[in-house]
Amino acid sequence: MEGQVPDPAMKPQEESARYCLECGEPVEPDADFCYRCGSRRIIKVGDDSRLVLKKGECPYCGHLNKEDAKFCASCGKRIGEFEYTPVRRGPLTARDYLIMAITFLPGAFFIFGLGHLALKKYSRGLMFLCISAVLIYIRYFSAGLGGSTYIFLEVIGLLVYLKQAMEVLSELMGGAI
Repeated sequence: MEGQVPDPAMKPQEESARYCLECGEPVEPDADFCYRCGSRRIIKVGDDSRLVLKKGECPYCGHLNKEDAKFCASCGKRIGEFEYTPVRRGPLTARDYLIMAITFLPGAFFIFGLGHLALKKYSRGLMFLCISAVLIYIRYFSAGLGGSTYIFLEVIGLLVYLKQAMEVLSELMGGAI
C-alpha cells in the first residue's frame, strides 16, 4: 500500500455533522448522548441541512422501517423529505440582558410588551401593552368588588406575564425554549 497514489476520483467520505434533535446542540462524533440536555435523539445532518438517514429510517424516532414505508411503524409519523436546521445559539449579549430586564421588571407590575418592542416585534408588543392597559384599568376600578375578583385578575396577569416572558426568551435563545 505504501507508495500508492490515491485515485483522485475517489474522495474520502465526509463525516456528517451530528446534532441533538431536542436542543440543536452539535454532538461529538462518538457521543451517544447530548452533553447539553442528555437526549439520546442524535441525528446526522448533511451540508444541505437535510438529514442523513438510512432507507426507511424514521427521522423522528429512528425506527428502521421497510425501505418503501410511507409512515413509521413505531411512531406513526410520515417518512419522507425532512429538513432540519440546527439551533445555533451564541452567547447572550448585553443587549439580550437589557431586553430580559425590560421584559421581566415592568411585567411584575402588569406592564407587558416592552421586551417585544425592543425585539422589534411591534404588533406583539402593542398587543401586550393593550392587555396591560385593560388589566390595570380593571384592577383600578374593581378595587371594591372583593377578594375573588382581585385573585382572578392576579392569575390572569400572571398567565400573561409568563406568556410574554416565554416568547421573549424563546426569541433570544433562538427558539430553543
